[in-house]
Amino acid sequence: MNDDINYFSKSFRAVVFDEDVKVYNEKTSTSVDQAISFDSEKDEFTSIDLFVSSIVSEILLTMMKVAKKRGEILQDIEAKADLEISNPMYLLNVIGYEDPGLIEKLEVDVYFFSFLEGEKLDEFLDEVLKRTLIYNTFKDKVKVNFKTVL
Repeated sequence: MNDDINYFSKSFRAVVFDEDVKVYNEKTSTSVDQAISFDSEKDEFTSIDLFVSSIVSEILLTMMKVAKKRGEILQDIEAKADLEISNPMYLLNVIGYEDPGLIEKLEVDVYFFSFLEGEKLDEFLDEVLKRTLIYNTFKDKVKVNFKTVL
């Protein structure tokens, strides 16, 4: 653990209970019962759902935070994410598929209303992306499209 101001450390603990994995932080926990599900009827979030949710929610939360800091108005903020995974049959243990499954890309479309235009809008969106930790860590696989709406 670094005591330096340039680092932040956080610990998590994961424990298997029956068929679920319960992940704890300092105050609370969440249960996950599958890494990924190809069942569109599944109600609970899987590991991959939580991963995508973390990226999308971080972008939207950062947009709101940067807008507030700058005194800008944003309205009707919404995002849609499309995930593409290669070799999904490997993840299902189908015989004959030897290459591991990988996230090939995650495309996030962010829709919002703003009075910002042109260069000011570009600067705002650049700052948003620079301030998103998870996106910056995985940006070689994540494409974000900002779309202003009227």
